[in-house]
Amino acid sequence: MRSVWKLTALMIGLALFGWYVSGVDWRAVGRALGGLGGLAPAALIPYFCVYIVDCLGWRFCLPAGLSLPFVALFRIRWAGESVNNVLPSAYVGGETVKVYLLHQRGVAAQAGASSAVVSKTAQSVAQLVLILLAAIVFLGLAGDRPGLRLGMLVVIGGGMAILAGWFWMQRRGLFRSLADGAARLRLRLGFLERRRESIVGVDRAISDFYRNHRRRFFASAAIYLGGWLLDTMEIFLVAHLLGMPIAWPQALTVEAFTGVAKAMGMWIPGSLGIQESGIVMLGRLAGLPDTLSVAYALLRRVREILFAGIGLLLLYAEHTNLRTIQAEAVSGGCAEPPGGRKGRAG
Repeated sequence: MRSVWKLTALMIGLALFGWYVSGVDWRAVGRALGGLGGLAPAALIPYFCVYIVDCLGWRFCLPAGLSLPFVALFRIRWAGESVNNVLPSAYVGGETVKVYLLHQRGVAAQAGASSAVVSKTAQSVAQLVLILLAAIVFLGLAGDRPGLRLGMLVVIGGGMAILAGWFWMQRRGLFRSLADGAARLRLRLGFLERRRESIVGVDRAISDFYRNHRRRFFASAAIYLGGWLLDTMEIFLVAHLLGMPIAWPQALTVEAFTGVAKAMGMWIPGSLGIQESGIVMLGRLAGLPDTLSVAYALLRRVREILFAGIGLLLLYAEHTNLRTIQAEAVSGGCAEPPGGRKGRAG
């Protein structure tokens, strides 16, 4: 049944994209992309820098005395994010990989799992701040269009409610809340029962981090916000390389709400179709020509495939069998932290 829903969502996303680009001049898109020539690799620079910044943000959520070199952390995060981008698992799969690879380097499983939850929370806080900023700019760009203000309020209000609920669950005990919820629904989750002690330990580690390392959390959120803002430079640079320059506020609004659209398709591999149709729709609202929006959507997809491929190669270098990682993580007591938004899923 789950596969049927995923396939249905994928077909809906592809249908949306087809509808949005039905009137696009594909010859113009082809000429624009062909005009990049040797400058095409330059479009990869902003996102590579985002990976570095995000790794710094993640570092602040890890144990303070961790002695792992930054390059090793960078490799682990890249591998995990690639799994998040490839597997439609609401970003849980990639976090499991990160916890396991950290554990292989001597980081306690509880510390790795708690850092994954705290990191996703900091990243989500930063994304919500970005969306708030983008919403203000977007209303100025798009004008007084019917339903737009309501849509902005729904996105912002929904984001704040989800984030507040996420904080509440962590304060109460994230994994304890999941176990209690399963019990109320009369679901028998043997994994939770067999590893209740380690799960309680992860909850305790999360609470201890918020209580004793608030500055590290806010520093992480601030760095992640810097990464989100840097992310806007990708479409800004691509537009200039394609000879269709745009203003930074336009880049901000498209990038911020593309992240929202991508999160809506997190159960589809790579949010295929959902992301592309979202970019075209947001581009129209922000005043971008369809040629630019479609060209950017295609370039972004190519970039995601390239980065995911490199990350999977890094994972192969670390461990050749993803199934073995998951099995050993479970048998070793590495609790799987629930995912938040993109890892940064593109």
